[in-house]
Amino acid sequence: MSADMELQRAVRLALIAAPGVAAHITPERIRASIARPEDAPVIIMAPAQVDILGRASGGQVVAEIAMKLHVWTAADQSDIAHQITSAAMLALMDAPRVDGMQVDEWERPAMAWVPDPASALSFAHAVIALRAALRWKVS
Repeated sequence: MSADMELQRAVRLALIAAPGVAAHITPERIRASIARPEDAPVIIMAPAQVDILGRASGGQVVAEIAMKLHVWTAADQSDIAHQITSAAMLALMDAPRVDGMQVDEWERPAMAWVPDPASALSFAHAVIALRAALRWKVS
């Protein structure tokens, strides 16, 4: 079991279920990637940073996971970018249910707007930072 992949799956499901996100982005456009999108709107989940914090009782492992969600829309759709980003932050205000794991700590999402360095591509781009401490039993 990969803690970062399980958290990513739970976050994706929470975003798909959020009406304010679903109004603008289809489920297949909420995905993991490391590349800039070719078209928008899309939410890209960047690979997470995982720090193993140690062991817990009963053969469990504890890890801190930090991940970033990148919300991209066309530059002329900045109002839609705001709607998607607001809906995503509300959907993730509380920890999603992560299968096979206990969420011991969940930080509220933090968001920043990032200027597009490639003006020819002209995207509106927001980054949402998430952080969780997860605990799970190693089999």
